[in-house]
Amino acid sequence: MKFCLITNLYPPYVRGGAERVVELLVQGLRARGEVLLITTQPDDILDDATEEGFEIYRINPLNSYYLLDEQPRSVWDKIKWHWSDFFNPWVQKEIYHLLKKRRVDVVLTHNLKGLSLGLPKVIRKLGLPHIHTLHDYQLLEPHGSMFRSGQNVDLKGMAYVLYRWLSRYFFKNPGVVISPSRFALDLHLKYGFFKKSKTMVLPNPAAGHDQLKIKPRLTSDKLRLLYLGQLEPAKGVLWLAENFSQWDDARVELTIAGEGSQLAEIKKMAGPRIKVLGKVTRENLAELFARCDLLVLPSIWQENSPLVIYEAYQHGLPVLVADAGGAKELVKEGETGWVFKANNQADLLAKLKLALAKKDSLSAMGQAGRAYVQQFFLNNYLTKLIALCENLKK
Repeated sequence: MKFCLITNLYPPYVRGGAERVVELLVQGLRARGEVLLITTQPDDILDDATEEGFEIYRINPLNSYYLLDEQPRSVWDKIKWHWSDFFNPWVQKEIYHLLKKRRVDVVLTHNLKGLSLGLPKVIRKLGLPHIHTLHDYQLLEPHGSMFRSGQNVDLKGMAYVLYRWLSRYFFKNPGVVISPSRFALDLHLKYGFFKKSKTMVLPNPAAGHDQLKIKPRLTSDKLRLLYLGQLEPAKGVLWLAENFSQWDDARVELTIAGEGSQLAEIKKMAGPRIKVLGKVTRENLAELFARCDLLVLPSIWQENSPLVIYEAYQHGLPVLVADAGGAKELVKEGETGWVFKANNQADLLAKLKLALAKKDSLSAMGQAGRAYVQQFFLNNYLTKLIALCENLKK
């Protein structure tokens, strides 16, 4: 079987967990058939090449700016960008001819914003089986902050309604829609998406334990908390640091790892009890996890199914996560971690104090998480995914 994966970002151009999921899928699908990957790049050239045993086609979407361009933009610039992203005849034409020429058996789409949200109609036109995975809320929300705080709330609401209507119109109904969390799927269904698609919840794939470098936990008398991820307002990490600093207990320390727009502000809070590492490479993750006892995910934004939870479990760490979105679906309360009320200081501190009181039990909880995550290993995920592909081909 020849699989085509289409996604807006792929290494070396990355933003979050969705790119890691596609990397894992490419790795697994190569052992089960041929793989063609279509993605973007910021340069004004087309790159058609073979990388590490699979075909990869990188295309510049020729929009007004690249998806990863972080320069400040006006509301009107962003509106023009999104309008082009819906239509983008250049991208649609290129991918239409590419799919026709390569004769793929099934198309697996992931994040498409920044490539073109209108690509599903190209796939429908070619009559190809199509499975789409919901990594986040790109069909529900415009890219970036369309409006500054304090601007007209009614206008913002109308813009979001229009954006969702256009998303539904162009995206319509892939054959199958996979969501890593029940929360994300229900939210899309609430807004009228995928009425004619088969839908299912299938948590993200995780690399097997044998594919990871896992180091023995380094013991300490202190409770060592870890935040690992993007340092952005929606992630709640600054809120976490501020509330943690108000909890005056020398037995607890917090390590913050990641990069983003709030890095400089968070660095100002560094001290004996708060360590700010900045970006940590994947090669150094095993050592980082080995030096911590509990992963804290304080998101204010409604998470889908964060890969960092899977990774924490794989390395034997229990988790404490906010109840915003689908992250809580990955937690077995009191067994693999705890859930607290998002943006609620009292509940956060109560759960942290509970973790401190149960510090001697955290290692066993981490091992329970390590056993729990095995059901999501890549081989199990691919067995289900390929069965879907075969059914769609019939």
